[in-house]
Amino acid sequence: MRTAPLFKNFNLLLEVGEKIAILGANGVGKSTMLKTLVGELAPDSGSAKWSENAQIGYYAQDHEYEFENDLTVFDWMSQWKQEGDDEQAVRSILGRLLFSQDDIKKPAKVLSGGEKGRMLFGKLMMEKPNILIMDEPTNHLDMESIESLNMALEMYQGTLIFVSHDREFVSSLATRVLEITPERVIDFTGGYEDYLRSKGIDG
Repeated sequence: MRTAPLFKNFNLLLEVGEKIAILGANGVGKSTMLKTLVGELAPDSGSAKWSENAQIGYYAQDHEYEFENDLTVFDWMSQWKQEGDDEQAVRSILGRLLFSQDDIKKPAKVLSGGEKGRMLFGKLMMEKPNILIMDEPTNHLDMESIESLNMALEMYQGTLIFVSHDREFVSSLATRVLEITPERVIDFTGGYEDYLRSKGIDG
């Protein structure tokens, strides 16, 4: 049985450095949009095209599959070293993510959900993408980790596309809002509070 398309007649042009929040009710297609943008899902028609120098980092909502091996925390992070990175670069990233010397010897797969989330942020820091696509990045994080992530993303110079139900997180970052509704995708240039006001909602 063929279902109705989630997005129809939808065009999106991204500007370098934009921070785009994708909003909408559960099940409306937010994660599907992100997976289509990163190439995990193919659209029925149309395409997603990136510039030649685009380096995309993707933070998936479901990332348990990334931790199915038996690598230690240190060895897991070492997988993502770039040219010129040494062991100290890996240790520095892990230290910034609040992992102790004892922590980095543990198997990565025994970490908590929040710790695995921090590991994936570390992976993105190692990869140094100029486009970040993040699906519910604050899930499972404690307040300290959310604040650290928020600060890092505020300083991030690249393009950010993210899904989040955390209103404060969205409000502090978004420079553009895409709201997916069952009927259409609303594209609003401006911050989250401005978007709410445009809909007659008191932020």
